[in-house]
Amino acid sequence: MEDKRKLKQGFQISIGVLVFQIFLSSIFYIMYTKTKSPLLLSETFHIGIGIPISGILFLLYHQRYRERLEIEELEELKKREGKIFKEEESLILVSRVRLKQIEKWLIPAITFIITFFLIYTPLKLIAYFRGKKIPYHPSSVIPLLLIGLTFPIFILSRYILGMSKDKRWKDLQSLGSFLGVNAIFSFLTAISLTLKNLNLPKVEWFIFYFLNFFLILIGIEYFLNIIASFYISGKEKRYPFDSKILYLLALPEEVIPSFSEIIEYQFGFRITQTWFYQFIKKRIIPLLLLQITLLYLLSCIVIVRPYERCFIEFLGKPIGNGKIFGPGLHLKFPWPISKAKIYDVERIKTIRIGAKGEEGERLLWTERHFKEEFKWIIASKEIASPGYTTVPVNFLSGVVWVYYKIDPDRLFEYAYLHSEPDKVLESIVRSKFTRLMMGVDFHEILTVKRLEVVDILKEILQKEADKHHLGIKILLINLGNVHPPVEVARSFEKVVGAMERKEASILDAEAYRNKELTLANYKASQTQVKAEAYRFVRAVESKGQREAFLKALIAYRKNPVIFKYRHYLKVLEKSLSYPTKYIVISSRNRERNVTIINLEKTPLPEILPLEGETKEKK
Repeated sequence: MEDKRKLKQGFQISIGVLVFQIFLSSIFYIMYTKTKSPLLLSETFHIGIGIPISGILFLLYHQRYRERLEIEELEELKKREGKIFKEEESLILVSRVRLKQIEKWLIPAITFIITFFLIYTPLKLIAYFRGKKIPYHPSSVIPLLLIGLTFPIFILSRYILGMSKDKRWKDLQSLGSFLGVNAIFSFLTAISLTLKNLNLPKVEWFIFYFLNFFLILIGIEYFLNIIASFYISGKEKRYPFDSKILYLLALPEEVIPSFSEIIEYQFGFRITQTWFYQFIKKRIIPLLLLQITLLYLLSCIVIVRPYERCFIEFLGKPIGNGKIFGPGLHLKFPWPISKAKIYDVERIKTIRIGAKGEEGERLLWTERHFKEEFKWIIASKEIASPGYTTVPVNFLSGVVWVYYKIDPDRLFEYAYLHSEPDKVLESIVRSKFTRLMMGVDFHEILTVKRLEVVDILKEILQKEADKHHLGIKILLINLGNVHPPVEVARSFEKVVGAMERKEASILDAEAYRNKELTLANYKASQTQVKAEAYRFVRAVESKGQREAFLKALIAYRKNPVIFKYRHYLKVLEKSLSYPTKYIVISSRNRERNVTIINLEKTPLPEILPLEGETKEKK
């Protein structure tokens, strides 16, 4: 009867812890959505991965409870009837067969699945958050809530570990150990988030990596336990999800004496009886409290880096009428009485509008440039078709990068007039860019008007930021990855290709026209010049002929006979001038004669020889 009661309490505890873990995982995930802390997400997984362990223990204790009920029923039948057949006994103890099947197959299978996620999920979280800028939302309530949740987790862990000392509840030891480590890391998460609120984010990243590598280590231990479970037999068999590492962290006071005995054996004397060991044992708690106090007093110190500016608040109100504290070391009251709000005023911030996800490797119109792209409505110069009152519009995909920084002189506006000024700026950029695109032609934004649109948008955004008192200064706007939507990219390329071929044909025709017109003008000018030259030559020749005729007429009138003979002889000379003719007269007696030919050119008949030449010949 006592065994049945304890087995019933075992599966009741298991189902209670199962519900508690589901509730706890939900609370932790909600806190993660509020803060976007990677450590909180890892701790949510750490708590959630214990849910299958609670489920396994519930099945085990429930099946053992049913087995115990069947055994009692069998004993009751034996008492009443005195004897029962063996075949009937095997049918009655079917729960024992189910229990053995669960222990042999179901537990290793579920433990293997848990092992896979214990190794895969931390690696995935590390790869996802490594080097990524996380938009953290500070909150002073969540660390307090984490500390408040740590206490019931710790109490429940201690309660289950105390129960596990009973032989019938020994399997609950794995669940108590798991909850104990949950309590430890929940407390560390609260401390890290508190330090992050004090501008010490590196502690969170250290615990984040430590927790994930610790989960991988537990997964490796589970895997080794699965392998060992196939070779270990007997009643003291340990289930694969019962981790010795978790038990060491959750219940160190039972493990440390064992280490003390080992050390005493190695050194040969009782080291636990020495004054130093007793001194440390008595003062370890005050030392830990002192360390916690000193750690808390560190919140009184504010360190402002050269590129930062700071407001110090006292009970939620900035001191000194909004005094801005520059780089250096400053003192304040401890948290949460006084807080420091530090801002990077010299660092450039970026907002991206129009796309989500990482940028693709190939920036082609036919492929998405980002995981998700928005479509902007663009104006069109086309007129409405008959029967329609509106003109067609176009869609365009593009990304707007806005580079800005906090204006140090207007830091109060950025810090206190808006809870999330970056979100306000993002909504302004989205609204103004959408409205601006409605007045820009589709083809012009793709080509010649992009820089002009960027300049106009920068001016508009700066005016809107000043109007809403955002306290920021717009440095640069970049409009990139502009292309038609992927769904119509191929058709658009065909249209663009046809337009390019059209423009090429027009340019070829214009080139042919310019060439032919130039040649025609050249030929016309050449013909005109030749005609002018011919006219001039003919005019001069006609004038010369006229003058020659008048001269000849005068000569004719003076002596017509001589004029005729001279004219006749001139004509005869011209006709007989080429080739030169020589007349040789031979004698009749056939004597040998020597003929001397004078090859000198004789002057024309109308040219008289010089006087010296005449005398020389004589």
